[in-house]
Amino acid sequence: MTPPDDAGRDSFVFGAARAAARAGVIASLLAAAVLFGTPTRASASPWTPRPGHGYAKVWLKWLPGFGYLDGRGESTAFGTYHEVFANAWAEVGVAEGVALWLHAPLAQGFVLADPRPGGDTRAVVGPGDPMVGGRWRFARVGRFVAAAELGLGVPLATSRAQGPVFARETPHAQLASLHIGSGVFRGMGALAVGYGWDTVYAAGSLGYVLRSGGWDDVLTWTAEVGGRFSATLSGRLRATGWHPVVRGSAPRGESPSGIVNGTAYTGFGLEGEWQFVPRWYLGMTIEGGIAGVRRQSGGPVLSLFAATQF
Repeated sequence: MTPPDDAGRDSFVFGAARAAARAGVIASLLAAAVLFGTPTRASASPWTPRPGHGYAKVWLKWLPGFGYLDGRGESTAFGTYHEVFANAWAEVGVAEGVALWLHAPLAQGFVLADPRPGGDTRAVVGPGDPMVGGRWRFARVGRFVAAAELGLGVPLATSRAQGPVFARETPHAQLASLHIGSGVFRGMGALAVGYGWDTVYAAGSLGYVLRSGGWDDVLTWTAEVGGRFSATLSGRLRATGWHPVVRGSAPRGESPSGIVNGTAYTGFGLEGEWQFVPRWYLGMTIEGGIAGVRRQSGGPVLSLFAATQF
């Protein structure tokens, strides 16, 4: 296998270097992974496509939520909750070692049941907050690469609360409110490194997210390893962290979606990918939180994706 550098990528590197919600990631939040406001899993990679080349990816994410994890990390059962999102990612090389990218949450669907006697079930659908950015690969030594990345997120989704979230047990105390948009701008900067062997690679990144509206900044990181199992099958395992840095004056919120000030997590993702024809790929990802999960629904996150190189 060709090592994952800019000069010679193949299907494994395509999926590996850009494994798509890091940050996005993820996720429904990685405790409920690909957190809103984070870079998607396709970003925070040190590899860049050649000028005039790139890739595009679409994925469908489903979170069957259970147990609301509040700001103290305590879990409480609440009504039936689902998230179903459709996302798109595109990246193109514009110069040697330089690429531009776009993450577009095409549609976000939320379903929340009121567990109180006579309570109803609400469904909310709307766009997400897109993010645009660029990556500059500033170092390449053999199979080692390093890159810097910048991104800007724009608040398009409504920041108004979509209704209260109640505990399942009597007396049905209100736990949180459902939020589907942050209402704040996000500026992201990150450094990423990677190294590719013949059939295995490793990569990692460290980033910082500035947010408007008095929201806390966020320190974020990723680490992943991947490998090729055959000419058409590959897989990868990643860990991701999203850690607020107390700075702003805005109050910390509570929402099963995780789209509030103060959301935090450390999570993992396991992904498999199949190249079914040249330059076209299908894959599946499962993600979840493993530590420090705050202000979001628990539950696994399942994603199906299709991607192409050009």
